[in-house]
Amino acid sequence: MMHAVEGLSRVYVVDDDGVAREAYRALLQSLGYQIEDYADAESFLASADLDAAGCVVLDVNMPGISGTELHERLRQAASPLSVVFVTAHGDVPSAVASMQRGAASYLLKPVREQQLIDVVNRALRRSAADAVEGHARRTVLARLGRLTPREQEVLKQLVEGEHYDRVSATLGITKRTVEAHRRRIMEKMGARTLPQLLQQLAHIAWPPRVPPRER
Repeated sequence: MMHAVEGLSRVYVVDDDGVAREAYRALLQSLGYQIEDYADAESFLASADLDAAGCVVLDVNMPGISGTELHERLRQAASPLSVVFVTAHGDVPSAVASMQRGAASYLLKPVREQQLIDVVNRALRRSAADAVEGHARRTVLARLGRLTPREQEVLKQLVEGEHYDRVSATLGITKRTVEAHRRRIMEKMGARTLPQLLQQLAHIAWPPRVPPRER
């Protein structure tokens, strides 16, 4: 039997069925997972850390905010939490649709113990990767937010492969000014070379929607 992924073991159980919820808690805690359980989505949203890696074992049909609605809220919040749906046979179409929108997996009730453990471990590893990617994306956007409007214009031209002469002509500035802007861009972005800068920008959609510049 597999055990919790070391360092990546936070699991939230959200299910209005108290018997099922306690069974999942007992099983996962016995294997070293850090468990928080909730009878409804509202309680989960009020206290869970939506920005950290973890897994949510989530019932599809619940009073109030349903499991599918909660999953959509997590998607909209760009949360790295991976969702594993647990569902009755009648809920399968909803669960499958949610998987198409990014859920990690779904399990049919009654859930087999080893199946739950295997799926939760995979979901935690996926969530950890998503959390790293999310952190990288936020870091790049924060650095871009420190660029002046002119530096952002120069960066856009450089990323599109334009040479200094073309950038100079397009923006109506001297080549020396373009070079000065490039140096400041590289310093603010924490990149030593243009390939390093391009690697950073691979974490975001281009052109980015950057936050307001820091004053």
